[in-house]
Amino acid sequence: MISSRRVGPLVAVAALVGTLAATAVAQPAPKSGTSAPPKAAAGAQAPLDRRLFPFFPLQSAWLADNGVPPGPGVGIGDGAVFIAFANGDMGAYDVLTGQLKWTRQLAATRPLVVDGSRLFVTGDKVVDALRTTDATPEWRTPLPAAAVAGPVVRGGWLLLALDNGSITALRADTGVAVWTVAIGASTGVAPVIEGDRFYAATTGGALQARAIADGAPLWQVALDGDVTALAAVEGHVFAATSGRWLYDLDAGRGRARWRFRIQGAAIGLAVDDDRVIAVTLDQAVRAFKIGSGAQAWRQELSFRPAGGPIVSGASVLVTGFAPSVRVIDRRTGASQGVYAIPIAADPSGITLETLAAALVDTRATVFEDTVVLITQRGMLNGARRAFDPAPAPITALPGTPVTVPAPPPGMPAAAASPATPAPAATAPSPATTSPPATPGTPTRKPPAPPDR
Repeated sequence: MISSRRVGPLVAVAALVGTLAATAVAQPAPKSGTSAPPKAAAGAQAPLDRRLFPFFPLQSAWLADNGVPPGPGVGIGDGAVFIAFANGDMGAYDVLTGQLKWTRQLAATRPLVVDGSRLFVTGDKVVDALRTTDATPEWRTPLPAAAVAGPVVRGGWLLLALDNGSITALRADTGVAVWTVAIGASTGVAPVIEGDRFYAATTGGALQARAIADGAPLWQVALDGDVTALAAVEGHVFAATSGRWLYDLDAGRGRARWRFRIQGAAIGLAVDDDRVIAVTLDQAVRAFKIGSGAQAWRQELSFRPAGGPIVSGASVLVTGFAPSVRVIDRRTGASQGVYAIPIAADPSGITLETLAAALVDTRATVFEDTVVLITQRGMLNGARRAFDPAPAPITALPGTPVTVPAPPPGMPAAAASPATPAPAATAPSPATTSPPATPGTPTRKPPAPPDR
């Protein structure tokens, strides 16, 4: 029998349960095609933020010797490194293992570019698109003149600067020409696509901004010398000149925000967060703050640079005329170290190997990110970060009881140790934010090209 004093609370509880049930039934069904984001499974980990991890120390993962010098056509992407050799052959090598995936007879005169599952090969007045997995041809488009730089591919567009003073735009999926415009003789620096426009340099120190949709001119400025390196992000265009100046131009009107006098012409630029990084021929790497143009840091090099900067993780990679790569801290400019290809030296102690290219492939995790070094003699070396386990002294084999020593005189007795040691606390994981876009590349995609 239920006491009358308990009837009130029971009725209230029953009413609350009924209300919750009715509310659950009354919830609308999710719309078709939409669903709540799935919760992460227990123990699942999000991708680690690469900006927290230096690309050093490096350890060799694989080594391959082809014995055939590479030509100017090299590229990386979609899990493979692609090399067009000087003898007219082309090969694809797995980034993780160095194993040969396929070969094909196809010559390239400019750097190779990978976009998704397509490999773009620029030859003598022709550009080919191949499937990266097996080299199956997708399309071939003749060009009105030879290309002076590798193709620029972004957002469905493919741009090529030609030696007849024009730039041609193709659809990346079909190879159909969309437009061709005459801009003047190129300096050999590839154009840069950012948002709804692209930027191109011509001889005489001219820099042009044009609409990506039809190549129409937007503005043109005259700088102190020919452009030697070019980069762009939203609102900013960075141009280094043969007159040894680095400019930050307003992307809307072409007016200079700031300029900095450098001691040697820049051979490469990369944009990383709030700074632009330049490799210069006075054997130095410099970082400048985008907002003010102030020099954030400078790192001297012991060699004349030949390539870079490549920004990956917390590091900047620079190469020279040696079989090695210099690694620098991207925030402070401090030297993180030098990685050299593990090759046998000549009996005299002098190696004749020099680098032809250094390429970085960002994989699914920071543990698989790979830098591939290619020498002038056709040797390939893949290297990855070395992650050493945290030092932890072992006092006993797992499962072995540990006897606690007697305390000193006057101290209270210690508690008996358990039969099985307690597991060590798991260290907190680093910040799990999504990996940032590759530094130095545009942050906004252009509008899609028209159907042709």
